Amino acid sequence: MMQFDTSNNVANFNAQSITPSGFFGNSENLIIELENFLTEEELRLGNEFARNLNSFDDASTEYNENGTVIYDHSVWKNRVATFDILSKNGPHMIPVLRNMIMRLKPIIENFFNVEIIPTGPAIVRWPEGTRQEPHADKELHEGPDAGTPNAFPWYDIATIFYFNDDYTGGELYFPVQGIQLKPKVGAVYFFPGDMNYIHGVRKVKSGCRYTSPYFWTITKLPEKFEQPGELLWNK
Repeated sequence: MMQFDTSNNVANFNAQSITPSGFFGNSENLIIELENFLTEEELRLGNEFARNLNSFDDASTEYNENGTVIYDHSVWKNRVATFDILSKNGPHMIPVLRNMIMRLKPIIENFFNVEIIPTGPAIVRWPEGTRQEPHADKELHEGPDAGTPNAFPWYDIATIFYFNDDYTGGELYFPVQGIQLKPKVGAVYFFPGDMNYIHGVRKVKSGCRYTSPYFWTITKLPEKFEQPGELLWNK
């Protein structure tokens, strides 16, 4: 049997999730849009930086022990800048992004009634022709490995900030819930990261779409919601 070296997988060096697959159910009411969340200054700085960014992460595709791809770097090549790249090429953006996420933190904690910590900052460009097939943020969602961790199993809750809307296509869609929307400039969206909330991005037909994704790890659950299936939002 072919063996795969997983010793360098990102997942080996980070926090573990305390919420199992399906913990949040699959209600469309957990896909949240907050309009006009970003300030005019955040939009200006985010757009200026994202449109001029020309240095991106250099990562590797990762596999699990079965040889299944759990992170495909080819999809994100020359498109994603995380903390190290941002620090070198735009250190002024780190406090801007941090303020955005910390302003959102109590809103998400109050909504889900949990305690959370954020992952690091990132900016992603979506040039003409790019798209993303439906996926879950913290786990694989199809085939024999469905429900098992991907490279980021601590991505319990996803957040996406949108810096612009001067592009066509690029709609965000959720196949399970039957939702498709054109993200609004200055808005932020958040939702659970498991396979009940697979989501994708339609092909960008023209222009370039700029986003800042963040993810959250749940560190504490309230006692009355500790057992999956007994959640208030499933009743």
